[in-house]
Amino acid sequence: MNGMDMVTFLKIFKTYLFLGISTIIISFPSIANARKVNFAADGFLLGSQMWISINKGFFAEEGIEAGFQQYGTGIEAIQAVIAGAADIGPALDFAVLNLAASAKENMKVVAGIAAPKPGWHKLAMRNDLNSAKDLRGKKIGYVKGTSEHFVTLQHLIQNGVNLNDVELVPLPGLFELVGALLSDEIQASWIWANAVKQIKDSSSHKIVMNDSKVLDTVAIYLVAKTSWVNKNQKLLESILKSYNRASKVIQSNPNESAEIIARSNKGNPKVFKALIQGQGFNIAFTPVMLNSFDSIAQFLIDSGKLPSSFNIRTFLDLRAMKKAVPGSVTANL
Repeated sequence: MNGMDMVTFLKIFKTYLFLGISTIIISFPSIANARKVNFAADGFLLGSQMWISINKGFFAEEGIEAGFQQYGTGIEAIQAVIAGAADIGPALDFAVLNLAASAKENMKVVAGIAAPKPGWHKLAMRNDLNSAKDLRGKKIGYVKGTSEHFVTLQHLIQNGVNLNDVELVPLPGLFELVGALLSDEIQASWIWANAVKQIKDSSSHKIVMNDSKVLDTVAIYLVAKTSWVNKNQKLLESILKSYNRASKVIQSNPNESAEIIARSNKGNPKVFKALIQGQGFNIAFTPVMLNSFDSIAQFLIDSGKLPSSFNIRTFLDLRAMKKAVPGSVTANL
């Protein structure tokens, strides 16, 4: 071998081989040092920024290897987070507060990620019913612990209907609400998303109103277990940087975003496009959002669901949010 023995050749070859592999690993840090995050999301809109971040490569650029699990509702996603089945997940404000008492110190709200306009939920009724007062003696379906649950109760209270004068029927999710409505197992329910068209197409039921007269504001938050938050502040910053980029994509390009979100959820892009533009995807925690948290908490305190000493501020950990998106926290904490 031109004066080079086989042993020397193999040593040199191994050295170059090692250097080559090292170069590949250094060139692609996301492969060598990827930080795994298991996201929880519902099967509809709450996971939108996650889907965009995965599809557009924002997580990969931050060195995040994203896994995910889908649940029927936001409250189920948070329950999975608290139980340790997922690292982080989104849910609406009422769902967050509904679990706060039982989660105690094991749950932290780490960011506000969207502020949907009121009007998401629509009140569906049997054709012979027209208003809240007609619901006395009737069965009303709801999904326990969700914002739809809050809307159901608030609507009755605002219209002077005693909760003892109706029968509230808990159901697992939207599919079951629609089935119970159409089979007359319940006579009314607040519904949302593609269920609205199903009711409009029905000859036996109608849409009476939306929730804009019931809610002042709504917000969606990211929630994680306290121990995970304390150990992963830098990782959280990376997640929120990705979410911030995803929010801007949704705002600037709803067509492409709807395609990605619909494909991720096996849905109709036209339906998603019509809905995502009203969701207000943005990394922010404003005074309005804090006031909304306080008012919902007071409702739950008055209902006996939360202790009188409850304060949402003990559940907020916005350190990573402030660093990832400077100026995003404007509420006075």
